[in-house]
Amino acid sequence: MNPIADNALESRTDFARAAVDLWRPLKPHFSPGSARVSLGRTAAHFTNVAAELEGLSRPLFGLAPLAAGGLPFDDWELFREGYTNGTNPEHAEYWGVPGHRDQRIVESAALAFGLLLAPDELWDPLDQDAKTNVANWLKYTLTQTPSDNNWHFFHVLVSLGLELCDVDHDLSIRESDLKRLEEFWLGDGWYSDGAYRRFDHYVPFAMHFYGLIYAKMARGDDARRQRFRERAAEFAQEFQHWFDADGAVVALGRSMTYRFAQCSFWAGLAFADVEALPWGEVKGIWARHLRWWNQRDWYDRDGIMSVGYAYPNLHMSEQYNSPGSPYWAMKAFLPLALPESHPFWSADEAPKAKPDDRYVSTVAGQLGYAMGESRVILQSCNECRALLGCGPEKYGKFAYSSTFGFSVDPDQRGFLANPFDNMLALSRDGLRFVTRTDIDDACIGDDFIWSRWKPDYGIEIETWLIARAPWHLRVHRIQTDLALWATEGGFAIERTDTPPVREEHEDGRSLIVTNNAASIALDLSTPARKGVWRKVLPRTSLTFPQTHVPHLAVRLEPGETWLAGAFAATCQPELIDPWIAEAPILPEQAVLIAWRDNGWQIVGLQNREVLPSPSW
Repeated sequence: MNPIADNALESRTDFARAAVDLWRPLKPHFSPGSARVSLGRTAAHFTNVAAELEGLSRPLFGLAPLAAGGLPFDDWELFREGYTNGTNPEHAEYWGVPGHRDQRIVESAALAFGLLLAPDELWDPLDQDAKTNVANWLKYTLTQTPSDNNWHFFHVLVSLGLELCDVDHDLSIRESDLKRLEEFWLGDGWYSDGAYRRFDHYVPFAMHFYGLIYAKMARGDDARRQRFRERAAEFAQEFQHWFDADGAVVALGRSMTYRFAQCSFWAGLAFADVEALPWGEVKGIWARHLRWWNQRDWYDRDGIMSVGYAYPNLHMSEQYNSPGSPYWAMKAFLPLALPESHPFWSADEAPKAKPDDRYVSTVAGQLGYAMGESRVILQSCNECRALLGCGPEKYGKFAYSSTFGFSVDPDQRGFLANPFDNMLALSRDGLRFVTRTDIDDACIGDDFIWSRWKPDYGIEIETWLIARAPWHLRVHRIQTDLALWATEGGFAIERTDTPPVREEHEDGRSLIVTNNAASIALDLSTPARKGVWRKVLPRTSLTFPQTHVPHLAVRLEPGETWLAGAFAATCQPELIDPWIAEAPILPEQAVLIAWRDNGWQIVGLQNREVLPSPSW
């Protein structure tokens, strides 16, 4: 099912062949007029016309660089025909008139990107009527209001594409969008993606990626272009720590179905000639990540990219994920626009520089550390609000891993069946539950994060997350008006038909060891919680169709309770006993209080816009 399974992904030629081979399964699904690509009816919140436009437009992020880099692609005529018919109001496959905050605004950017990098294939050969229609359709999208986030960059790309094709249009729109985008700047390499403070992959694969294209392709505006370069170089110093030595990246946040778009930031650095790290390291992170994905068969039966992550899975998808959405992943192929003589291509891949034991982001409220072969991020800042499926799981967990992914909790009455990996779940009736969602207050130190959160009426919790590689500690100070059941999960590891080789579920610990992994939840509370194993619902994990999750469970009485535990997991099960023998010591409560009172402010929590609750 993997169309590039036999590709070593080592040379520029290999990566160029991969871009074409990933697109090729789409070819039979082009419409008669080539303006739409229909891949199924799983549906997104927008129209089928917009979904079918996605299937056409998004692969251009990987194909247009081929033309810019002088590399072969034999099917440009399909796209020329698609541009011509999709923008022709008299044609049956016309894409229609985009509205405000319309998905077609998103896809206009991919179409403009095609003009920007492949004008010789997608613009110059068109007749004058077709050029007029393409220009008018794209210009009209500039008049429509984008969502107030990274979507402003879609107007910017459209404007750049029109400018390169010498099409007159209102440049003040681009300037207005650029000014709004700069208002999202927070410092230390970080943007917010609009009003919401979600520090996830949208910062590198949207905000920085498009900014680097602007830095490379815009005419004039030298000061802003330089700012975009400098901010990306600054962000690289932290973002490198999201990737482990094998190329995997910490999975965190929404839109995980875009997969290897996760490394498109490094592609953007190369395209814009920003040597944020030595070129060999940039190339190494980028190439290892693509090879990591190539070792996983996550495609549909005909080789089409599926909605999901490490396997096809709609549970974790967003309301805006259509069958064509995953082809945003093609953004990773941007370096193909560069000649083979570019230092990105001529450099030998270098291993990732040995990271510090920890890294701290006072903007994003993140604390990173190494858990054996994995990278882990402890998290206490992201917002989980507003029309986002499984927001608490995507943003509110205590820890996120490059190896074990994260799980979602699909059963609203499934207190005993949901994964709750790296979460504390509380229930009054043993069915319905609450977890950490939005955070009221937080601070960070060089090895800890503290947060205060109120998951429900009459419940207030303070949580300390403490990095003690390869472990992390969690301490919760819980005040509740009513009695509660509480369960706290560790890392989710793969469950197969082969039973675990070892299980220990007793007072004070829950340990699961398989042939390929081990996960442990070690209680440090007094009295000790009960270790339990939950047979969680299938298809809830990003990474594994079935999982084991160790848990610590307890009954909480009204009043104040302190809970504490140590959590770790590894794909080298032989390491788990040595780790247990050197389990970390819990800091005293007075030390924890002092950390809380003297921690650094988290910039991402400051000056947040007050957003209204949904009106049902």
